[in-house]
Amino acid sequence: MPEKELEHIEGILREEDIILMRPEEEETYKKVEACQNCGLCLAVCPILEVLQHESYSGPRSITSELSRTVREFWKAKDVVYLCTLCGRCQEICSKNVPVPKVVSLIRSKLFKQRKELVPANFQAMLENLSNYGLAFEPMDEEARVESARGRLEILGLPYLPDKVKPNAEILYFPGCQAENLLPEIRESAKLVMEKMGVDYTLLPDLKCCSLPSILIGDSETADRLQKDFLEKVKSVGAKIVVTTCAGCTATLAEIKNRCSGDFEVKHLLEYILEDFGKEKFGKLVPNHPENVSVTLHSPCHLDRHVGKYTTDYAEELLKMLPQVEFKRLEEPGRCCGAGGLLNLYNPRISREIVRKEIEEIQKLNVHNVVTPCPLCLVQLDQALFKKRSKTQALDYTVFLAKRLYGA
Repeated sequence: MPEKELEHIEGILREEDIILMRPEEEETYKKVEACQNCGLCLAVCPILEVLQHESYSGPRSITSELSRTVREFWKAKDVVYLCTLCGRCQEICSKNVPVPKVVSLIRSKLFKQRKELVPANFQAMLENLSNYGLAFEPMDEEARVESARGRLEILGLPYLPDKVKPNAEILYFPGCQAENLLPEIRESAKLVMEKMGVDYTLLPDLKCCSLPSILIGDSETADRLQKDFLEKVKSVGAKIVVTTCAGCTATLAEIKNRCSGDFEVKHLLEYILEDFGKEKFGKLVPNHPENVSVTLHSPCHLDRHVGKYTTDYAEELLKMLPQVEFKRLEEPGRCCGAGGLLNLYNPRISREIVRKEIEEIQKLNVHNVVTPCPLCLVQLDQALFKKRSKTQALDYTVFLAKRLYGA
C-alpha cells in the first residue's frame, strides 16, 4: 500500500481512536505474550525500589495488561512515562520480553493518538527537535568555541580546531549534549583521537541521533533524523562512527543494524580497545605527576543495550593508566535514574534513584567517578554537589584526555 494512502487511512482511524498496527509493531507486541508473570522484573526495577508499589505497578503490569488489551495502550500511560528504559527487567527475564521496546512503542502510539497525554515537561525538547534537529537549542559557532576554550582551560587542556573533511576513516558523532551543553566532552574526544593519530572528521551540520524523539514518542521526527544520519554517513564515506555518548552509541548501532549499513558504530572506548589497541594506547599515556583514585559508573545504554563487555572495556582502560587507582563499584551498571526522560517527567523519583548510587560511590572514597555518558554525568554531578561530596564526576573521555595530556 502506498505511504500516502496508508497515512490517509491512519488519519481516519485516528479520529475514531482506532490504532492501525504495522507488521513490525505487531511482532513486538506478540513478544509481550511470553510474559509468565513470574515477578522477577519487580525485584530489579529501579522505580519500584523507590516507590515500592505505592503508585507504580512495575514492568510486569505493562506485559500483563497489554497481553490482554493491546489496543488500550493509554491505560499504561503512568507506567511508560515513569520507566527509565534501563533494561534491567529484560536482562533478568527468562523469556527476554523486550519491555524497553514495548515502552517506546506505547509512547509513540500515545504521541500519535492521545498527544494531550504526552507530559508537558517534554515540550521544550520536542520544539528543539522540530526546529533545530537537536535536543537542545544550539549556540552560534562563535559562542560554542568560546565556551569550549574556557572549559578546556579550566581542565588544563588545549583547544584544537575542528576537522571537517571527506573520506575520513572515522566520523566522530558527539551527540546533542556534547555539542551544545558539555563542549568539553566534544573537544576531549578530538584531543584523544589527535593523540592517537587517527583519521577522523566531524559533521558540519550535526543532527540528533533520534533517541530523544523516540523517548518522547515522536516517531516521525525520529524517522527523519535517522534518515539524515544515514545519508550523512554515506556522504562522508566513513567506515566507523565513533561516539562519546552511550545513548547515541546504542541508538545509532540499532539504526545501522536495521538498515544493514556498511559501517560500524562504536563508543570511543570500544574503538580504543578493538581497533587502536590497548598496548598502543598505553604507550601514549605519560606518567602523571598526580595519583588519583577512580571508580566507574557504567551507563545502561552501554552496559545492557550494547553489551556487558563495554563495562569490562571501560574498567580495563582505567586499570592500565599510570598513577590511577581503580576501585570497582559493587554494581557499576546500576541505573542512575535519568534515562527514559525520567529526569524531566518526575525529577523527584529520578533524584531518589541516583541517591542510592551516590551512597555506594561515597563508600569508596575516590577522587573521581567517571562515566562514558553525558546524561549520567550530569545526574551524578548534580547529586554529588548536593551531597557536598569530595568525589567529583568526570566524563570518561575527558578523564582520558586529562591523563593523555598530563592535565
